[in-house]
Amino acid sequence: MKTLAQIKPQAFAQPADEFCQVHNSQKVISFGTGRVICTHCELEKAQASHRKNAHASIREKHFHGAQIPARHAQSGLKNYIADTQGRATAKASATAYIKHLRDGGKQNLVMVGSTGTGKTHLACATAHNLLDSGMFVRYVTSEHLANDISSAYSRKDDTEKSAILRYTDLDVLIIDEYGLHDRSAKSPYILECVHKVLYARYDALKPTMLISNMSLNEIKSDLGDRLWSRFQDGGLSVIECNWTDARTTK
Repeated sequence: MKTLAQIKPQAFAQPADEFCQVHNSQKVISFGTGRVICTHCELEKAQASHRKNAHASIREKHFHGAQIPARHAQSGLKNYIADTQGRATAKASATAYIKHLRDGGKQNLVMVGSTGTGKTHLACATAHNLLDSGMFVRYVTSEHLANDISSAYSRKDDTEKSAILRYTDLDVLIIDEYGLHDRSAKSPYILECVHKVLYARYDALKPTMLISNMSLNEIKSDLGDRLWSRFQDGGLSVIECNWTDARTTK
């Protein structure tokens, strides 16, 4: 960012007869345009513009890094259709969870329900709101997370530890489709990778959102007593989307 000393010789010519009431300094006649301006005011405008552009750049990087699906790029709380009591309750719970995290809370969240009940929309709406707050958020399916970690050794300069750390460092991690494609009788290590991330985020006091078509009891059983106990430590937010598939009822 330029300082006043750097821009004054290039941008301004001779002193003017006017004084800036804000900075109590003599104004100058701008070189080339003939405008009478205050150099301090111009510098403040330039700095404000720089901060605005820097904020926009950071925000763009945050959103790009969040990996929100293109289908849900515009999914927010405002366009989430809360036309039933159940959906209204789910929206209110997501709104409360967003506030909880913005206030520094560390609770995890579980969102369960059958296909087509708007879980991913609500999860991505939560992500958008947290990203707007400057938090580092990542959306990922459980399958992709597991495959990314399990294949770390096949990539140059990557390890399982490094891969897990990438998901642990995030302020908030949203794991969607838990239990859908992240398990195999031939390779139980796949699901183990997801659980390793959950353990690591618990140790790091990082909140995680777990989205699944499984029931709450099925998730509890799937995680096992030890991990389930840790996942709900300090309180657990639960959103149950127990209504019919919106895609098939239109």
